[in-house]
Amino acid sequence: MENQQHFSALLGLDIGRIQTRASFFGIANGKYHLKGSHIGQTGFGQGLNLVAGVGEVLTGLQEQVSHTFMKPNGGLAMPVTAEHHGVDRVGLVISAGPRLRTALLGLTEKGSIQAGQALLESLPLDAKAIFSEPDLLNESAVIDALVRARPEIVIITGGEDAGAEAPIRRWMEVVRLMCRLVPATNQPTVLYAGNPTLEESARRLLEPLTSLHILPNLRPLSDEWDLAPAQLVLDREIIRAWRERIPGLIELSDLTRNLDGTVGFMLGRMVRYLSNLNSNAASEPGSKGVLAVDVGGGNITVSAGMDRHFGTLVIPRDKALFADNHETNLNMMKQCAGLPVISKEVRAFAANQVIFPARIPGDSKAFALSQAHTSLLLHCALDKLSKRYHWVDFDPEMGLKASFEPVIASGAVLTQALTPQHALLMLLNGLQPWGITTFVLDKHHILPLLGVVGVREPILPVHVLESGALENLGTVISAVSDVPEGETLLTVTVKQENGEGVEVPVTQGRLIRLPVMPGESAVLTLDPARRTDIGFGEPGRGGRLKVTGGTLGVIIDARGRPLRFPSADDQRIERLQGWLTSLNEPISD
Repeated sequence: MENQQHFSALLGLDIGRIQTRASFFGIANGKYHLKGSHIGQTGFGQGLNLVAGVGEVLTGLQEQVSHTFMKPNGGLAMPVTAEHHGVDRVGLVISAGPRLRTALLGLTEKGSIQAGQALLESLPLDAKAIFSEPDLLNESAVIDALVRARPEIVIITGGEDAGAEAPIRRWMEVVRLMCRLVPATNQPTVLYAGNPTLEESARRLLEPLTSLHILPNLRPLSDEWDLAPAQLVLDREIIRAWRERIPGLIELSDLTRNLDGTVGFMLGRMVRYLSNLNSNAASEPGSKGVLAVDVGGGNITVSAGMDRHFGTLVIPRDKALFADNHETNLNMMKQCAGLPVISKEVRAFAANQVIFPARIPGDSKAFALSQAHTSLLLHCALDKLSKRYHWVDFDPEMGLKASFEPVIASGAVLTQALTPQHALLMLLNGLQPWGITTFVLDKHHILPLLGVVGVREPILPVHVLESGALENLGTVISAVSDVPEGETLLTVTVKQENGEGVEVPVTQGRLIRLPVMPGESAVLTLDPARRTDIGFGEPGRGGRLKVTGGTLGVIIDARGRPLRFPSADDQRIERLQGWLTSLNEPISD
């Protein structure tokens, strides 16, 4: 067993499909802090090696923090020496690998199959075959399909605790026969996560043939899912498979001594942790949840937690947009573009983003389309999340009605946006939140790293999050009403730290930045019109709210739900540019 002493220096590596980030965590004044972070290109692809990219990033990080990580021969120095060179531990998260081929065998579509699909969607897995109990009527066809699918992972689930047994036994027989038909080198890893009374049967039938994991039932009760144990095992299996396929990952992963995992799984772990903090701190039921969105080069990841419910989706970019509502999605992207564009240009840009996600916009039109594309990705990802988890409560037209605070955003298109105003507008246009929330930028992409390093050093995430390593972009109060455009729907009185009060009338259709400076505290008195909902429980109910200004202070979003865009290009563009301009400076007294 490892000693339980605290570490003086920890290194975090985040390896994405396009960029690699290195983050250095050290102790100052008795607490962990993020001391530096550096970005470089990932050495991913034919003829490339992850180690080379990491080496370049570490060289840049050394110069930034004036701390030596590398030995003279180029290897990583571990542990920290008396001269304060090197690091004590390394944590690694990765999203650059291929999705593993997976088969799911369950019973009912609205029961075990639904829970199994939620499990598959929460990780970089590719569902090549999904079969339910009716498919057992033709077992030979199922076996043929499984052999053709060549799954690397097979998940057997179904039957509540002490529930159905006969069909689960038949699924075990199907998998046993499939294993006898495929070469030994292609045997899948099997996860049994069904009725626990059949665990011994699973061992007897499958352990002699292939690698088997016995896990708690995915659906122990009719209205309950338990995905976490299976997610942990699958995450380890994914890392194991990627080590064999991605040049350089074995060397890097060995440095971590099992402090490694996929980005989506570790992001979900931190969302669970933060959501539990929110629930524990709430004085009454119905506390606000936590939402994280990551617009990556290969995947769009969304993770949410609320009232002890948790859900994560890792969505491939090529499947994030156009599976459903194709024309509606194209139209939304066109509306959110701040320049005149035609549908053909929108369609071509979205298609090229799937193939070349790292492409940097080369002109003003491409830049406008990039922002609109990001808003659409967020919109579609939340739609998919809400369809899998009803408590997320996102309506494609009316926006995000569920109450989340904070909303944590990452991904280079957001964290490296031209200005914070552009980042916030992309988030607001994509998510269209209701009520009161705070938007936070994970500019250094450290949240998944905190999830993996926190396993070994639990106090580190607490210290780092308290230190301000995440950027408070701003508190947003969304005032939703059906009053006509231009009519006052809310009056806000801002009482600043110096005791002065400013009254701000808010009219329908406006996006307003209140006179609250970054880092400044203020008390807001919110007086909504009778049909205006500001998140205080019902339309027309107001109250007082203490806020601290983020980078963009405090914003009132009174643009309505759904967002309304003029049909004429010149008017639409004028409105979009007006919204962006309104975020530049607080409204005058």
